[in-house]
Amino acid sequence: MRKTSISESIPEVKRSKLQFLFPFMLNEQIIGGFTEKLLEEGFQFFTLRNTKQQNEYYGDDKVFHRKLEKYFLPNIEPLLFPKSYTAREGIRRFSLKLNLDCTLDSTKLNMPFVVESIDILVCPFRIGLMNLRISLPESIAYSDVIAFADLFRVLEPITEDEEEVVLGCRNHQYHAVKEFVFKELLRPMEDYVEDNPDTDPSYFGSLPFFMDERMYVLSYIHISEGSDLTQLNLFQLAELESCNQHEGDKHPNYIERYCKEHVYERWGDQTYIVMSDYQFSCITKETGDIEKQLASNFYGEFFYSVFLYYYYKIVLLMLSYNHSTIDIEKDKSKTELLIFMITQFSAKYYMPEVNSTTTGKEIFGRLQKIFRVETLYQEVKETLSFLYQSQDTLSGKSTNYLLQILTIYSTISGLFGMNLIIEDWRGKIPLDKMSHYSIFEWIAILVTTTGVSISLILGVVFIKNWLKERKSRKNKIL
Repeated sequence: MRKTSISESIPEVKRSKLQFLFPFMLNEQIIGGFTEKLLEEGFQFFTLRNTKQQNEYYGDDKVFHRKLEKYFLPNIEPLLFPKSYTAREGIRRFSLKLNLDCTLDSTKLNMPFVVESIDILVCPFRIGLMNLRISLPESIAYSDVIAFADLFRVLEPITEDEEEVVLGCRNHQYHAVKEFVFKELLRPMEDYVEDNPDTDPSYFGSLPFFMDERMYVLSYIHISEGSDLTQLNLFQLAELESCNQHEGDKHPNYIERYCKEHVYERWGDQTYIVMSDYQFSCITKETGDIEKQLASNFYGEFFYSVFLYYYYKIVLLMLSYNHSTIDIEKDKSKTELLIFMITQFSAKYYMPEVNSTTTGKEIFGRLQKIFRVETLYQEVKETLSFLYQSQDTLSGKSTNYLLQILTIYSTISGLFGMNLIIEDWRGKIPLDKMSHYSIFEWIAILVTTTGVSISLILGVVFIKNWLKERKSRKNKIL
């Protein structure tokens, strides 16, 4: 990899494959029927035991299930590869083969492309992710690959600098990627996406704590052996900036520092892994079996590793956001639910080490730092400690109030006792005698009846809240 110079060469692209990840929140009320609906629409549950799926969704490439399974540590496999679509504690993937010929047109790019397949990943904590696999034409310009990724990842233009596009597919035209996805590719899914009126109505997906409406991009770019990659080329790929964007960003020292942090170059000038907050890319000059293996890794081992840390980041941001929306003194049930969610995530889902290979640990250890996963996790752990302390304080106050009330009842009952009226209340209640009761006997009746009533009401409220919280916890996580 050469350092940046004034005169830059443009790599010659042989072929390029893209994947686009879009996260969303599933509707809590109807999440149970979502997987059944996907199966009705022709999606297949992805399982490593089904070897027919190894070359079903990846165009001309293939993912070896056995190799994919061995790439991850044994404790992470039940989460990533559950054996049944009913295993709600795992990440369930449903895939649909499409092979749709489409076009993208804008003022700076006109590009045909093929939608090879689509995944819906149903994850714990009501997080869903859509993954689109797209193949671009062979022998296109390097800048066109970057431009396509930058345009297509914007679900709906919001700011002035976001260019409008027109997407064509099966004699239909769409003026936004969001419209193309949810009207052409995934018509039934929009009903299952949570639409929270309390959040920003311009954001689709109900994740106001995450990012604006941009998908995360994964790309595999095979360039010719004679191409000369520079640090600027890799920087443009990492930031999804075309060759003519932001001339001021081409300061050599800045780009050199950036590449040291965001580019993995174990394989020298042949293959680079480029990663950032916006994209993850494998760009290579390799040929033959090595090139095919890298493409397989892109769809298999690389995808699942990126996806897992991306999912961790979303959940951790969600937990932090939920903490910011809770009034701890008023929302006791929400506080307890958040404590439960953080505890479950830490105990059952968050794994600092997921890869079993040296290369995997090096690559995705760096991606983990870029996503700030460990930093976010430590912040969430501090939140949990704070919630426990706050809950203990509030519980102590509530217990003191309850003890005061019980002490008053016990004192009055001890002073008067039931002996004042207990003999009169044997058998039928003597209404004629009650008119002659003294004020002390009436106080005894009042203490007895209110005490029994309060006990019954507290018991009913406790059971009702317990059942409600149990159902809520299950829906919030699974």
